[in-house]
Amino acid sequence: MTRLEFLHELEVALEGEMIPESVEGHVKYYNKYIMDEVRKGCAEEEVVDSLGSPRLIAKTLIDTAKQFGPMFRQYQDEEDISPKKKGWFRMDYSPEEGWDVRLGKLKLNSWYGKLALALLAGLLLVAVANLMAFLIPVLAPAILILLVCSIIFGSRR
Repeated sequence: MTRLEFLHELEVALEGEMIPESVEGHVKYYNKYIMDEVRKGCAEEEVVDSLGSPRLIAKTLIDTAKQFGPMFRQYQDEEDISPKKKGWFRMDYSPEEGWDVRLGKLKLNSWYGKLALALLAGLLLVAVANLMAFLIPVLAPAILILLVCSIIFGSRR
């Protein structure tokens, strides 16, 4: 099998199961891998044969995508999915760009996304500290009274 036949069969097996960007990314990855090995001196057919069946590779990629991320389609176009079904939190992976983690339109793995998460964590810490500052003066006497009562009345049998 030639490189082009392998890539075409892989692309056909992935189409309809993954979003087009993911299909394109996987095909580019295997094309680059084959070309790199050919540049190292291996024969193209040997490299393609060493990879195995493109359909088996596609099945593995599809199963992995279904398990670890929304990189696949379930018999519908991306435009057909309403924003409610997409959800506010999304994670996508492409071999070229890496992870894309979003909360709504905010990209969390960018510098401003990390800053927003740090500010949110700081606000949460301040809120918990204020809650504790309010509850400790109220609860400390009650706990002290319960402790004294259990010492005085607790050991009678």
